[in-house]
Amino acid sequence: MQNIYKILSLLLDYPNEDVKENLSGIKAVVEEESVLDKTQCDLLGQFLGPIQSITLSDWQMLYVQQFDFSSSTNLYLFDHVYGDSRERGQAMVDLTEMYNKAGFMPCSDELPDYLPLFLEYLSLLQNEEESLKLLKEVSHILENMHKALQKKETPYSYLLELLCSLCNEDKYDIKQKKGIEV
Repeated sequence: MQNIYKILSLLLDYPNEDVKENLSGIKAVVEEESVLDKTQCDLLGQFLGPIQSITLSDWQMLYVQQFDFSSSTNLYLFDHVYGDSRERGQAMVDLTEMYNKAGFMPCSDELPDYLPLFLEYLSLLQNEEESLKLLKEVSHILENMHKALQKKETPYSYLLELLCSLCNEDKYDIKQKKGIEV
C-alpha cells in the first residue's frame, strides 16, 4: 500500500518531465503489486488515460487550473479546515513535529499540509495501519475535494475518489489483500 501513497503523491504534485515519461509504467507497477481492487485500478486508469494523451505543458496548465485558483480544490489540507485562522498555524507546527519524530525531512518548499507531501510521508511509514489511520483522519477533506473536482469534470477527481476509497478500507481488507490470515 505504501507504494500507492507514493504514486498518488507524485500524480497529485505539480507535473514534471520524469513523472510524465513514466506514466505508462505506473499502472503496470500498481497491477503487479495487486494492492488495489479492480474498481480502484479503474479509477487510476481513468486518470492516466487522459493525462497520457496530453503534453506536459497542457498537464501543467490543467493542474494549475484545478488546484491553484480554487479554495475548494487546493491541495492544502488545513486550509479546508481552518482557512487563514491561527489554528492552522498550530496544526502546521503539530504536523511538522509528527514528520520530524518519524525522521521525515521534506525536500520540498511546500507547507507541511500539502496533500502530495502528506502522502509521501504516509508512503514512508513502516506501519501500514498507521498510514491508513492518518489518511482516514483527513477523509472528510478528501471527500469535499473529490466532490468539488467532480463538479469540474476533471481527471483529478478520479485520484481523489481513489484516495477516498482507500479511506474506507479497514485492517481486515488490508490483511486480506496481502494474504494474511486474521
